[in-house]
Amino acid sequence: MMIFRNFILALLIFSLAEAKSRDKTTEFFFVPQYSASQTLKFENGTKAEIDEGFGFGFGFGYNFNPNFEVGILFSYTEADYTAYYKDKNGENIHSRHNLYTSGINFLGTYNILKGDITPFVSVNGGWTYTNTGIDNGEDYIACDPFYYYGFCGVYSGSHTDNSFNYGASIGMRFDFRKWFLKGSYGINVIDYDSTNDAKFDIFQITVGSSF
Repeated sequence: MMIFRNFILALLIFSLAEAKSRDKTTEFFFVPQYSASQTLKFENGTKAEIDEGFGFGFGFGYNFNPNFEVGILFSYTEADYTAYYKDKNGENIHSRHNLYTSGINFLGTYNILKGDITPFVSVNGGWTYTNTGIDNGEDYIACDPFYYYGFCGVYSGSHTDNSFNYGASIGMRFDFRKWFLKGSYGINVIDYDSTNDAKFDIFQITVGSSF
């Protein structure tokens, strides 16, 4: 117990020291990320059960001071999903597809402490491009879970969508000379036309360099 208390005390003292290397610096970072599974529901009983997904991102940021940073993040994620819908005869159908999403987000981050070890909070807003993963080629009859609420029709190519997204996250940051490491948990909400919130739990590890 004494060792743990001394460790926490040392961590706080170290964190309160001013991190001059972070003040007025530009950053480049790489972000592996994981998104938890989610089920999106639509009208007429249509739904999409999305498996956990894995992806990556990269971006740039600028520290106005040791506490406040703005940035931009480009990201890409893949996940499998099962679509449940009715066909043109009213029969219940389910099919497996791959879901591809890419996004661009503007970031605002507040580092709570000025030191080299600090918790932080971050908000994001941007756009997500979604490809439902249905193969291009011949015309096909489908009931797209993202658009037509169970309506079936003849389509060509893959179904895609551009949607607004927003979110927030919390985490810890560790600075070491010109390098830094961040771990975070956040929620990202995508503005799909689902009857429930398209809210995804996102876990990220950020590795970057300041200059």
